[in-house]
Amino acid sequence: GSSPVTTQVPHAVGVALAAKLKKEELVTFVSFGEGSSNQGDFHEGANFAGVHKLPVILFCENNKYAISVPLSKQLACERVSDRAKGYGMPGVTVDGTDPIAVYVAVKEARERALRGEGPTLIEAEVERLVPHSSDDDDKAYRSAEELAELKHRDGNQLFRARLIEDGIATAEELASIESAVDAEVNEATTYADKAPYASPESTLDHVYEGEM
Repeated sequence: GSSPVTTQVPHAVGVALAAKLKKEELVTFVSFGEGSSNQGDFHEGANFAGVHKLPVILFCENNKYAISVPLSKQLACERVSDRAKGYGMPGVTVDGTDPIAVYVAVKEARERALRGEGPTLIEAEVERLVPHSSDDDDKAYRSAEELAELKHRDGNQLFRARLIEDGIATAEELASIESAVDAEVNEATTYADKAPYASPESTLDHVYEGEM
């Protein structure tokens, strides 16, 4: 994980380079938003991965807003995946609200990377169902009609309905799973809230190999 926007892309590419040099059967996966794909870190990482055919999957979650900036003011091309061609890799766009479509795209990208054919850029088109943060008022830049339409694009609810309709799970079974997940998240949140801050002495941990 990385708090600064997009620095995780060079991290993932570096891990992929190490795996290739060590001849390890490993593929790195890194996710970021479409706003992040406008940052230099993305372009440098994608270019390096493409040139060296590194086993990395670049996964862009395109929710169409970089905080308040709409996609039309972020990209000169039509899709984020269009950028892949410039870096010598396939670019794939999938419906991010469909877990099966996402699974297939990622599976194919992983198999391609393991064959030594290099990276893949996957763009998953999703929706941002809520404001960017507690300080954000998305009604200032999104129409009432657009916000109302979001309830029909909730990936969780769409997949839930699909599982029930296809007879894969019942509403009761899914409710039980959701309850278990809620409990796990709440437990992890409580643990994190009570965890002590890192000591100053740990600043250089995992930065250099061996002891300083």
